[in-house]
Amino acid sequence: MKKALALILTLALSMSMLAACGGGDSEPAEEGGEAAEGQTYDLRLATLYPADHELTVSVQAACDKIAEETGGAVNITIYPSDQLGDYTAVYEEVMKGTIDMTVNTMVTTYDSTLEMLTIPYLVGSYAEAKEVFTNPDSYFFQTVRERQQALNIETLGIYISGAMGIGAAEPIENPMDPAAAHSALIRCPSMDSYLWTAEGMGFNTVTIAYSELYSALQTGTCDGWIGGGAYVNYISFRDVLGYFCDARYIYENIVCIMNKELFDGMPAEYQTIIQTAFTESTQSFCDQMEALDAQAMEDMAAMGIEIYQPTEAEMDAMKAHFQENVWPNYEGTLDEAVLASLLANGLTAAAE
Repeated sequence: MKKALALILTLALSMSMLAACGGGDSEPAEEGGEAAEGQTYDLRLATLYPADHELTVSVQAACDKIAEETGGAVNITIYPSDQLGDYTAVYEEVMKGTIDMTVNTMVTTYDSTLEMLTIPYLVGSYAEAKEVFTNPDSYFFQTVRERQQALNIETLGIYISGAMGIGAAEPIENPMDPAAAHSALIRCPSMDSYLWTAEGMGFNTVTIAYSELYSALQTGTCDGWIGGGAYVNYISFRDVLGYFCDARYIYENIVCIMNKELFDGMPAEYQTIIQTAFTESTQSFCDQMEALDAQAMEDMAAMGIEIYQPTEAEMDAMKAHFQENVWPNYEGTLDEAVLASLLANGLTAAAE
């Protein structure tokens, strides 16, 4: 009898200890409740970037801050360089809750309205991009959050990893003239947004895998490319470039997301700490990325690469051209009301 009672007490104690240890695979705490004494969350965050990449370093700093402000109750381990799978697979795992978090390229397979992240010329400067993409109260951010919440995903932040330009082996005449018909053959990713962008700027296009782009520029298989900012062009392609246009057609958005059921089940104070940490991280990284792009253009110029810096008038003309001639291509892809709001320039308005 005594042995049976001891066994029951041991099992009860073991179960209570397990319940006290949180994590992505544990039962969530009561929504909005206070943090239970001794409750911890050990979370996995997947990303495509290597550990020493500037963005990963920024994410790590946010994770360290979260651990510190929760007294070690929320610990996030980063798995860089696609260790947990490519971004499409990881996104689905976050939906299911088998991976807790990711900082990665947006997947639009489950909701085509999320293609709004790659609409060209939504904004024309880092200042605008910071307000539109990283501000949790903006119409854009709130729309992304609501669409992903329907997929069991909570949006914690949007990192801006560069203002995309045009890198080319030789100078391009009048690159920002929307009426020009350029002879340069431009490589672009196999995505409608980028094809529409290159064609909207008057270029002939070719689809080449990113892994083959360097040799394609080197051998003349293509004359230039779109899909990367000044920093990427300098780091990866400076030896085969003779020209860079800071066209700023798309600001690359990398989303920071968490499984919504997991997030909702966490104590309210932890939710606030996590959300605040990533908001501050994304906004700080926006400033850092702007500086990296600017320095990259200086470094390319020092190497003899010609840098074309569009005027504000050219940027305004290109945006008007895209709104009239390219944005309508998104009809049937984006939710009708969302597209209408974007066309009405309601981007920076606070969400109601």
